[in-house]
Amino acid sequence: MKLCYRGVEYDYNPPSLEVRESELTGQYRGRPVTFSYVRHLPVTQPIGNYTYRGVDYSTNCYGQVEPPVAASQRQPVFQAGRPVAGRGLQARRHLLREAADAHRVNIQRSIQHRIEVARAQGNDQLLRQLEDELHQLA
Repeated sequence: MKLCYRGVEYDYNPPSLEVRESELTGQYRGRPVTFSYVRHLPVTQPIGNYTYRGVDYSTNCYGQVEPPVAASQRQPVFQAGRPVAGRGLQARRHLLREAADAHRVNIQRSIQHRIEVARAQGNDQLLRQLEDELHQLA
């Protein structure tokens, strides 16, 4: 099918799906209706090495079972997961620490600006409150 978008022509070939008629029938406004459904939708599956009741097996991206990976080539899941989780946890803590520091700096900057405005207006009561708030943050 030839299509054109903003003056650029291109060929569009929609993916073909096998549609099947269902045995289910019904009525809509007094007329018989048959239902159809797509026979197969491709869904990617997780790739991994698994063990079920002591038997090792692997799966590919199509969900098919493949021959297991040799035990000498594979690390146990409980040992392989810990360092990765530890690194992820450290990275998360680092990001949270950076976010908290940036938040504190932004609050201090905001209070400093409000102090300058209070001084310019000559509002001594507000100035004392803001200075107390700034000292509590530090």
